[in-house]
Amino acid sequence: MGVVGNVKAYSEEARDEPVVYEAFLQRPVSSFSIMVRSTSDPNALATGLRSSVAQMDAELPLERVMSMPAVIEHQREGNPFFVSVMGSFALLALILASIGIYGLIAYSVSQRTHEIGIRMALGANGPDVLRMILSEGLKMTVIGGAIGTALALPLPKVFDAIFFGLHVREPLLYLVVPTAVLLVAMVATYVPARRATRVDPIRALRLE
Repeated sequence: MGVVGNVKAYSEEARDEPVVYEAFLQRPVSSFSIMVRSTSDPNALATGLRSSVAQMDAELPLERVMSMPAVIEHQREGNPFFVSVMGSFALLALILASIGIYGLIAYSVSQRTHEIGIRMALGANGPDVLRMILSEGLKMTVIGGAIGTALALPLPKVFDAIFFGLHVREPLLYLVVPTAVLLVAMVATYVPARRATRVDPIRALRLE
């Protein structure tokens, strides 16, 4: 029994995790990793390494022979399935948000047809109505984005406690995500806003 120096189980992780070394005969495992230090090109040692393992045990399979730069790059990419699932959920959330904003603005425009007709009858033109609808959509988006950003601030600590090695402490995310949501919201608001500029004042007044 003894104590060894700290080692990192994950190359991109800053913290040191407690590890206990056990004798193989006390706790046999189905697989383990072997690390070989070399002063030459590690990619050229794959054939020799397989031959050396085969000389010790011909039935012992040797899989995933990788150099350390390749291992680090693989760890940086993370789990492809997890990344694709999270990306799909994020895209779906963005689509649902844009649909919700479009539906809300379209309903608001339909309810204010008479008001828009009065404004246009009193001299408001298409750009004025377009600017009014877009400003209201922008106001709702900014309020919702501010609330969402405030609620997202404690998420890095939550994810650190749940997922090991998940790097979410990127300040750039708090700029990129609200900007993307804002752009999508403006596009979703533009369609009903553009429709509002085509309201016929005489027909809108007759609806009352």
